[in-house]
Amino acid sequence: MTFWKKKSDKTEPVAPAPQQDTPNPERNNMNELVLQSIHEGVVFVGPEGNVHLANPVASELLGRNYDEIIGLNYESVFVLLDKTGAHVDTAHNPIAKALQQPEFSETRDLDLVTKGSEKRTPISLTIAPTTATDGRHSLVITFRDIEKELAEEHERNEFISTASHEMRTPVASIEGYLGLALNPATATIDERARDYLTKAHESSQHLGRLFQDLLDTTKLDDGQIAPKMEAVEIVSLVKNIADAQTPNIAAKGLGYQFGNDSGEQSMSGGRRLDQLIYASVDPDFMREIMNNIIENAIKYTPAGWITINIRADQYNVQISVSDTGIGIAREELKHIFQKFYRVDNRDTREIGGTGLGLYLVKQRIEAMNGRIWAESELGKGSRFTVMLPRISQKEFEQRNFLQQNLAKQGQMPQQAL
Repeated sequence: MTFWKKKSDKTEPVAPAPQQDTPNPERNNMNELVLQSIHEGVVFVGPEGNVHLANPVASELLGRNYDEIIGLNYESVFVLLDKTGAHVDTAHNPIAKALQQPEFSETRDLDLVTKGSEKRTPISLTIAPTTATDGRHSLVITFRDIEKELAEEHERNEFISTASHEMRTPVASIEGYLGLALNPATATIDERARDYLTKAHESSQHLGRLFQDLLDTTKLDDGQIAPKMEAVEIVSLVKNIADAQTPNIAAKGLGYQFGNDSGEQSMSGGRRLDQLIYASVDPDFMREIMNNIIENAIKYTPAGWITINIRADQYNVQISVSDTGIGIAREELKHIFQKFYRVDNRDTREIGGTGLGLYLVKQRIEAMNGRIWAESELGKGSRFTVMLPRISQKEFEQRNFLQQNLAKQGQMPQQAL
C-alpha cells in the first residue's frame, strides 16, 4: 500500500521520509509493510482543507483515481450524507469542525457517496488532528465500510428487542402479583414471608428495568429513536433537571452545588449562572442523560458533595457532574460506557444496576452530536463531562421562532432544527 502526494505537476508515490538525510531503504520497506496492513481508507488533509495524501483503499471507497484526489478540497472528495439521506452541510461536517477546532472525533452515523456509481456506503469515520512545528493543524482521516457490521448488529438487535418485549410481559405480571402480596390491604403475611417477597419484588423490578433498557438500546442502535432537536437555554434546562434530584441528594445527606467558579453565590449555598447559553438538544434526551449521571453520583457517593458546573466557549457547552464518591480505577474508566459493563469491586457489588445506563447516555449524547468522558480517582470521586455544540443567541431566536410557527400549524419540529 502506498501513500500518494502531489509533487509539482506530477502525482508520485512517496514513502514517509526517514529522519536521517541519507536514504534508508530498510526503513522505507518497513513503512510500506505497516501501510499494507491497514485495511482502511487513510487521507491526510492539510490546514487549508486540501488533500495531501491518500492511500489506495481510500481511493477505492471514494471512487476516484489517486491523481484526482490529491490537491482537491475535502468537500469535493468526501460527499457525506446523514441517515435521512440529506447532504451534510459545512456546519455539521465533522471534518470542517475538526479543521476549525482541532479535536479527535469518530462517528458511525454518516454515509459516503462513491463517485461514479453513486453508491451510498455507511462508514466509520475517525478524525485525528496533528500539529506542525508552525502551529498549524492538519487532519489524519481514516474510514471504512461498515455495511456488513451494521447488518449483523441489526439482526442481533432485532433478536434482543423481540426477546425483551416478550419477556417484559410475564415479568410485569410477576411484579404486579408480588406487589399485591406485599399490600396489607390485599394479603396478610408474616414478617419472614414479607422479607422474602420484598426481595423477590425488588428482583422483578430490576428485571423490568433491564428489559426496558435493552429495548431502548436496540431502538437507539437501529435509529428507531431519533432526537427531536429544539433550541433551548441550556443552563435553565439542566438546572431544572438537577433541582428535581435535590430530595434524593438530601435524603443521602449529601451537599449540592450548581453553577460555575465565576457564578454568583445563591441563598441555598449553590451557585447561580447569570450567563445565557444556548444549544440545540432533545430535552427528553437531556432529562434522561442528566438524571442517569446524577443518580449514579448519588448512588456511588457515601458522603460529601455533588457539584454541577456549566461552562461554554465559542463552539461548545460543557456540563460536568462531579462527586466526592468512591471513584473509579484508571483501568476501568475506558470500559464504563460499554454495553453491560459494570465496575466490579466490594464497594459496587451491593449497588444495583443493569450495566446499560452509561451506554444509553453515550448513545443519546452522540445522537445529538455531542461527546461524554469521565475522569476519576479511586477513593476521591469522579467527574462526568458532557460536551454539546453551542448555538448563538441569534440562531436560538431564529429556531425558536420557527418552532413556535410549526407548533401553531400543528407540526412537530424537524430533526434538522
